[in-house]
Amino acid sequence: MKGNDLANATRWLKRAQPPRGALLRALVAGVVGTLANGALAVGALALLVESATRPGLRAVAIVLVVIELLAFLRSPLRYLERMSAHRLGYAAVTRWRRWLVRVIGQLDYSRWRTLSSGDLLERALGDTDELQNLWLRGVVPAVSTTAVVLAGDLLVALLPPLGEWWRVAVLLLATQVVAVAVLLTLAQSHVTRDQRLRAARGHYRAQLIELGSISPELNLLGRSAFATSRYRSALENLTGAERSLDELRRYASATVLAAVLGSLGTLAWHPATSEVWLVVAAAIAAGSYEWLHALRGALDGAVAATGGAARLEAFEENSRAIQLPWPSDCTVHLEGVTISEGSRILLDGVDWTVLAGAHVALTGPSGTGKSTLLRAVAALDDVDAGTVKVGGVSVRDLEEGALRVHVAYVDSEPGLTTGYAVDVVGLGRCDVDVALRDLGPLGLAAERTTRFGELSRGERTRVAIARALVTRPDILLLDEPTAGLGHQDSTGLLSLLSTVTSTVIVATHDPLVLEWCDEVVVLDHADLHRGEQ
Repeated sequence: MKGNDLANATRWLKRAQPPRGALLRALVAGVVGTLANGALAVGALALLVESATRPGLRAVAIVLVVIELLAFLRSPLRYLERMSAHRLGYAAVTRWRRWLVRVIGQLDYSRWRTLSSGDLLERALGDTDELQNLWLRGVVPAVSTTAVVLAGDLLVALLPPLGEWWRVAVLLLATQVVAVAVLLTLAQSHVTRDQRLRAARGHYRAQLIELGSISPELNLLGRSAFATSRYRSALENLTGAERSLDELRRYASATVLAAVLGSLGTLAWHPATSEVWLVVAAAIAAGSYEWLHALRGALDGAVAATGGAARLEAFEENSRAIQLPWPSDCTVHLEGVTISEGSRILLDGVDWTVLAGAHVALTGPSGTGKSTLLRAVAALDDVDAGTVKVGGVSVRDLEEGALRVHVAYVDSEPGLTTGYAVDVVGLGRCDVDVALRDLGPLGLAAERTTRFGELSRGERTRVAIARALVTRPDILLLDEPTAGLGHQDSTGLLSLLSTVTSTVIVATHDPLVLEWCDEVVVLDHADLHRGEQ
């Protein structure tokens, strides 16, 4: 595999931090199970050949007992091997998912928008499941089968007459090493072709969605041939990528088969010996098929895991290295902040200070960046230049848990869970009763067993505000909270906000909210200036 892909796989293996006892049990169970399976095959063939010489009954009985014992123990040993490997894999997935939840919780808004096409969490969980292959079909089978093959090569070197089989053992080992080198070389190309196939599948699915949405219009315009051409192009690209990967897999299979035939061919240099030892050597040489097949499966599993590992690595780019406690001074400072969206600059080197406990209205024409500025203050979105600080500490350096307790942001289109009110307003909050009580002044009576059905935009916003107030945050950021509300409901909302000591920064065009605030700031032409209430 490529250096960076191998580094990713190694990093994820280390990140799992498996218990040493579980890892040792899995490896020992794998080695013993594989050894028993190989010994059963070799012993059965040797007994069959030896029987032709009519040995004594005692010798046959002893060998039969050993073979029966191996046959009896093979299934329990294989079961122990699988269970040990699965426990190792599950322990790894548990640690990976803990890491995943911690890192995804730190994604800023722009990263969410970039990565959230489809179900981000479902895809991420699927990637961590796929990484199990690193242990289940990677490390454990490769290590156990390699140990058994090396033991088999050593056994060939020790066959009687002693000291005469070393040439066969060396040739056998050389054949196996060459086969491994070829498989590793093919794995490098496998990574590239697998990435191409993933990209082709993504493009094909995107084309299906896009063409499905515009096909009626194209038919009306008489341009259905355009849709057909785009579809065929995407399909040919996908088919070509699949064909290329299948071809590579056939090369890998041919390599394994050629290695087995080459291993059997080394027996041409065998010394003069009895037929029994020749059959034993042949069985050991043929047994390299299982090892190479397991190694090939391990490499395939590692390649398959590289795609998921690469996607998960992208999450870590946003994780914060510095985690400072929440400051006692809650003054908000913007120092030379520049924010852009695409090629458009929303804020250009802005300095702004909001004193603790102030009620500030942020207004201005739609699309100037008011919502983006609120997300930057909440550390949900990053800035292009400058720093957003609370009490002299950059919000990017604050501990995530403390930041989400002390800073609450309510979007203009808040997302809520469905179900009982206790779930809707209490998810991630401790004192659910406080949130339920706050719904009363907002015109939304609810008990713990109340079920929220289809809520309007204004109702969702009020529920989200009640949920945000549970922690009594020091800084409350609201985006158009009264949009869709009547005068009475807006008054009730402002009355509730008047009871808290939080710093309130609210993006709004509502005259009622503008009048309620202590200060009005206008965002226009990438700058902030004082406005009129």
